[in-house]
Amino acid sequence: MKRKVWMTVVVVGGVLAALVYAQLSRPSLESFSRDPNGQAFLETYQAIQDDYLEKLDQKQLDKVIQGGIQGLVGALNSEFSSYVSPEEAKSDDEFRRGEFYGIGATLGPGEGGKGAVILQLIRNKPAFNAGIQVGDSIVEVNGEDVTNLNSSQIRNKIVGPLGTKVTVGVRRAGSDVILRFEMIRQKIEVTTVTKAMLPGNIGYVSLETFQTDKGNDQLTAAIKDLKAQGAQKLIFDLRDNGGGQLQQACLVASDFIQSGPIVYQRTRTRTQLVCEADGKPVWTGPMVVLINRNSASASEIVAGAMQDTKRAKVIGEQSFGKGVGQYVRPLSNGGELILVTFEWLTPLKRSIQKKGITPDIVVKDTRFQTPLSFTGTGAKPGDTATLTIGGQTYTAKVGTDGKFSFSQPIPAPAVAPQPGQALLDLDKDAILKRAVEELK
Repeated sequence: MKRKVWMTVVVVGGVLAALVYAQLSRPSLESFSRDPNGQAFLETYQAIQDDYLEKLDQKQLDKVIQGGIQGLVGALNSEFSSYVSPEEAKSDDEFRRGEFYGIGATLGPGEGGKGAVILQLIRNKPAFNAGIQVGDSIVEVNGEDVTNLNSSQIRNKIVGPLGTKVTVGVRRAGSDVILRFEMIRQKIEVTTVTKAMLPGNIGYVSLETFQTDKGNDQLTAAIKDLKAQGAQKLIFDLRDNGGGQLQQACLVASDFIQSGPIVYQRTRTRTQLVCEADGKPVWTGPMVVLINRNSASASEIVAGAMQDTKRAKVIGEQSFGKGVGQYVRPLSNGGELILVTFEWLTPLKRSIQKKGITPDIVVKDTRFQTPLSFTGTGAKPGDTATLTIGGQTYTAKVGTDGKFSFSQPIPAPAVAPQPGQALLDLDKDAILKRAVEELK
């Protein structure tokens, strides 16, 4: 409806009327034109066009209109709804088709469509290795404040030539401190599945994204290979998996669940079954599922289905809580409306949105060190600010404005010598260690 409303303000006069009636049903148009806010909306645009001190050219008027569209979507206060301008939509399309170099993170719109939030990380890529987390809000790119830009604009600042540096500043929930991460842009190629054998005939397989069409095929092949190596029990790792395609989630859940519903979809008017197990599981033996705070969307659909059907215990941290889905509607001006239109429900019709999946066994993820950071103001320009913790001293140079900040660099973790090979360390990975104990 809101998209159609905007058709009424793109053009004025006779062309406006023709366009309105082409896009809106008569009851919708009449309802909008009778509403005082609708009238004010059109009056505001007309006044800007006719009476604003500086006459605006068409490009400036287009910018005004698009600002209004952003205001419409922003007023929803919907975390995952946004407006994408024609220029950004073109850039997004080029990004999907072309070869870009970046940090291996998927961005979503921030609150009100401004800024960007980390939705997904690709394991063993710069953002993941640096310690950036799903849910972090991007506030800086190379020292530039980007809080008033949208996620597409911010992404375009992060991508760049292969091997070049980019510094991304983020804020983490519960803190006002800006954490800055310097990274080297890499070619981003997703390795969807990694696997390994653990003592006790335990197979380990990790699915890192649901974004690719081949994810389930690779998962099936990995499980069959683990069986051939003697696996009798299985650890299925969905940590740091930010989701992706619903179809892949249905296929993956069917690899383990014999029968029954996998996920429901609730729209404004009805709730319906989306998919159910096909009766052809690839793995029928004992297993557990691992999740953490970065497991989101399709990962939560699969973990929720495994939990509700009592197919496997879920171990780890409370998941992210992204239980709504969006569709992308192309707009007449070449832009796109990304709008939340439905909610996912587990087989027992539990809501995931802003709740996440609560593990059957709660264990903190201990794999990554939290970087030390501090910031302050009021110091003498040019001085050195010093912080001592546990006998270790950290310093930061005070700027000309009296401000200073420090973020501890975290060394990148080891990378497996071969694609698809998982590097596991039970001593540093409390969730994995607890999973092994549970299966033994």
